[in-house]
Amino acid sequence: MAISEEDIRTRAGRPRDPACDAAILQATLDIFAEEGYAGVSIDGVAARAGVGKATIYRRYSSKAELVVEAVRCGASVDDLLPDTGDLRADLTSMMQPLIERLRGEDAKVLTTFAVERVRDADLQEQFNRSVIGKKREHLRHLVASARDRGELSADADVELIAEAAPAMIWHHAFYGLPLDDNLLERILDLVIPKRPQ
Repeated sequence: MAISEEDIRTRAGRPRDPACDAAILQATLDIFAEEGYAGVSIDGVAARAGVGKATIYRRYSSKAELVVEAVRCGASVDDLLPDTGDLRADLTSMMQPLIERLRGEDAKVLTTFAVERVRDADLQEQFNRSVIGKKREHLRHLVASARDRGELSADADVELIAEAAPAMIWHHAFYGLPLDDNLLERILDLVIPKRPQ
């Protein structure tokens, strides 16, 4: 027996309310910023967002998934993954937004989140799966491609070069070192020497 479009709409239920989604993520981000990962609970988020716990569980299967999504959306963690054939330009496009966020109002949430990921395996796994894993893979691809086309030496350490810029940026953020306008340029000069003109 054929299923009508009306049956499909009925089974699918009501569409999600974007305002409800936003309230849940904002409540999660606020609690996380105030109390850290341990302070976040589904009960607490539901109360602050003004929704039932079931509303949250329909959207997120775990606290880790909820917190990662709140930080990803609230602190604009997603970046473009450029691949123009110019390693320096692509790394600049990927890394400069991180520096800007770490110099701005998202800095506390981002540094807290980085520390909490080290403490909680579920949070780390969820973040690796949904956010950082794609970025790391893309960084390795960019560096390997640059090596293959002769932009880097044939024996260039792809893994180390791919991790170097983000590691140095986070080092500056954690230790209160200046996130100057020319920080990324200096890092890239060290990691990817400019080609002779």
